[in-house]
Amino acid sequence: MDVQNFKLRKITPAGVVSTLAGSGLAASTDGTGPAASFKETIGLGIDPSGNLYVCEIGTIRSAE
Repeated sequence: MDVQNFKLRKITPAGVVSTLAGSGLAASTDGTGPAASFKETIGLGIDPSGNLYVCEIGTIRSAE
């Protein structure tokens, strides 16, 4: 979670960083990849199927 840049990042064991989702703008918009936006992100969760969820103040959204 890259809170200051409003993006969700993935870091591989080799240290390669990629952006999973987030436009870089402070907003709460559902979407995929760069069409999504985040604001006030406070946590992440992964269910047994591997789905990623983003917890923002007042809401929980799927990041898939």
